[in-house]
Order: sequence, then C-alpha cells, then structure tokens
Amino acid sequence: MIYKERSKPLELLQLEVLAHRTALSPKKQSDLVKLKKGFEGERLFDSMLESLSNKHLQVNDLLLTFNGTVFQIDTLLITQEKIFVYEVKNFHGEFIYEQEKFFKFPQQEIQNPLHQIARSTSLLTQLIRKLGFNWPIQSHVIFINKNFTLFNAPPNTSMILPTQIDSHLEYLQTIPSRLNHVHKRLAEKLIEQHLDQSPFQKKPAYSYEQVKKGILCGKCSSSIVKLEGRTVYCDDCGWNEPFADSVVRTVHDFVLLFPEMKITVSQTHEWCNSLISKKGISSALQKNFKRGGKKRWTYYY
Repeated sequence: MIYKERSKPLELLQLEVLAHRTALSPKKQSDLVKLKKGFEGERLFDSMLESLSNKHLQVNDLLLTFNGTVFQIDTLLITQEKIFVYEVKNFHGEFIYEQEKFFKFPQQEIQNPLHQIARSTSLLTQLIRKLGFNWPIQSHVIFINKNFTLFNAPPNTSMILPTQIDSHLEYLQTIPSRLNHVHKRLAEKLIEQHLDQSPFQKKPAYSYEQVKKGILCGKCSSSIVKLEGRTVYCDDCGWNEPFADSVVRTVHDFVLLFPEMKITVSQTHEWCNSLISKKGISSALQKNFKRGGKKRWTYYY
C-alpha cells in the first residue's frame, strides 16, 4: 500500500518548463537529464514493487532532517517487523568499485552511494527512535538499470545489482507482514516530518524578462500556435485543445517559475502573449482557480 505517492522534484518540473522557454546552459541541461533519469529509475522501482502481494506500507520521496542535517529517502517500506530503505540509482554503463570508491569507466570518480545510504540509515534510525519507535532498518542501494555493470562488486554488501532484483523481490514476498495501527502511525509520523523543499536547494537562475512568453503546444511544445474560435491549434503538429485548457496549462508554468508573483487577468494576458483576450482569460481563471481580492485587486490561486 502506497502511503505517500512519488511526485516529480520541483527542480525537475522547473527545468522541464525552462527547457521550452529559455536556452538552458550545458550545466542545466545536464541537471535536467540527471534528474529525469533519476525520477524514471524511481518510478521503475515503484512498478516492480507493485508485484508484491504481501502487505507493506510504502512511503516515497521523504526529505527529512535530524539535528540540523537534511537527508533523503527514495523508497521506504514498513513491514511487520522491519523497515526497508532503498536508494535507487539509475546508472547506465560500466562502473568500477575500487577501495570503497565508485568510478564511471574508466576514471571518473562519483559519490559512493554506499556512503549515502549509510548516512541516511544512521540519521533515520535516530529519528524514528526520537519519534518513539524502535524497528530495525535494512537498507539497500538498488541499481535499477539493466544496462548497468559494476566491476569488482564486493559480495555481501547492501548493493542490489540488476541481476539480483528479482531474487530480492522474492525475498520480500517471504517476509510475514501483518500490519496494524502502530505501523500506520509510524508512516504518518514520518510523513509529518517531511520537508516540502530542501533549505539548501538552489533555484535555477532566470528572470521573468528572460523567459519566453506565450502558450506552448501541449504535445510538441511549439510556440507556433493560433486561436480559432474557442480552440487553440498548433501549426507544427496539428494538436488542439479548448483555449481554457491552454490558459490553465500556461498558468501552471507561470506558477512553477514565479511562485512569488500573483495570478491576475492582466498578468496572465501578458504571460500568454496576448493570444487570448482578457475576457477569455478571466473566464478560464474563474472556472479553474479560487479567487481572492476584489475588483482591480482581484487575483487567483
């Protein structure tokens, strides 16, 4: 049973929008690829866990803090007598493990995920004790990509290689798991501790003036769209949708990039590059958002 759903990281959502509205720097393009790949790996692991028939509580994407230290848990499973913690890695290609160091073949050193999971497990153990629980934790780094190879992989570590995933899932099936209100209370307590955003997360650098305005195609993201009647059409791929849906999508982009700015009719009209009339925008906002303020100070949220 999934107790906390997995959602795209805010930075990934922002970069996906920026990719169609600005020219991303090589660094930001690399960040986008990395974040997207990581999220896809986590979703793949979620789909594998769906095959389990025995009961467990699955808590995804926990961002926690203990004694001023922030740490992240990709996937946490609460079973009858044990907690399983997973760091999911979607690495692709050949890697080498040597003297407790990870190298992307041939010599590019990367952060050792075993150190990451050990740190997270230690902090989580202390946190759940502080919350009044005392369950053993079994932690793993799972390499989810079937095209991942690790040379010199040591035996009997917390690593789960691609060829070991099926046997690990079979092992999870054998674990007795009768859950009660105590297990659910632990899940709820951990979710209560979850931080919506890391205090150290850096927002991608951009300004309102730098970002391309306008309604983008919902299929190919082209900016070459036109309004005919109450429908927005893409000249590049032929995709179309009601103009109100286009306004809502475009406002969502605006909110992701500029959460500190208010949604108003005039602001949305400018953000949509004046393709939709203010009257049409007002109608779309009233039907799809809550309203605050009055008259000239009206805004939506």
